[in-house]
Amino acid sequence: MSDFKLFNEIRSESHYTDTEISNHKALGIAEGERGVHILWMYPDVLNMHGSRGDAMALLRFSNIMKLPCTIRRINKLTDEIPFDWADMIFFPSGDLSAVEDLVKALIPVKQKLKDFINSGKVVFTVGSTGAIFGKGVSYLDGRKVRGLGILDMVFRQRQRVSGNDLWINLPDGEELVGVQIQMADVKLGKDQEAFGKVVYGRGNNEDGTEGARSKNLIFTHMLGPVLVKNPKFTAKLLKLAAGAGGIKTDDFSLEEKDISLEMASIEDIKTFIGRKISGEIKW
Repeated sequence: MSDFKLFNEIRSESHYTDTEISNHKALGIAEGERGVHILWMYPDVLNMHGSRGDAMALLRFSNIMKLPCTIRRINKLTDEIPFDWADMIFFPSGDLSAVEDLVKALIPVKQKLKDFINSGKVVFTVGSTGAIFGKGVSYLDGRKVRGLGILDMVFRQRQRVSGNDLWINLPDGEELVGVQIQMADVKLGKDQEAFGKVVYGRGNNEDGTEGARSKNLIFTHMLGPVLVKNPKFTAKLLKLAAGAGGIKTDDFSLEEKDISLEMASIEDIKTFIGRKISGEIKW
């Protein structure tokens, strides 16, 4: 079965029941064999900027890596979250207006979420959805909404949307490219680790930082979708999650030939951004 058909099985199921799909059959392994377990949170609420493509990327690259993978949708804010089952939780990009309802839904399980992160498991959140993990959001109408406070950062809604290419370097030397469509500026606390350093783009607040990270809780404003455009990073996330689930990951890797299209795209984007940095292209 192709990756696209597998993903469509996730997408076509009822919006009102949790849907679980694995790639075990596609890989020719027994359904009971332990693989990486991923929760796809509230996809019908957090549905902006192509984040469904990120869920598809997790499935696609796990297939290429021959890594058993099961993705389970959590559809409603009232649904129980199976923390003990999961190795990774993916929060797609959503609108800033959804933050208050999301925080209300997650406050009762805040300690379980913190325990999940502290155990070394992965939480990956994209775009304005990241505000749920910060200290709070200040809106243009004067409202202030508290976040979960797991990351030391605050969001301030912008008068105008900021959109541009985004190129960042991670502490391990890896480069990520994508785009940024930002509704709020982000200010990190003094001791809060950033996710990356900006090579080109706005980043958090034009201060040279992008996103935030605490252990394997990662927030980034990079879209694209980010996991589609950056397969090596996606593979690292998958291996982190698999390792947290007790799976030996040495045998799971991406071959350059399998991601040649994505890597060529990254180089084209970096060349284009480089022309903007040099002033050859006015932006």
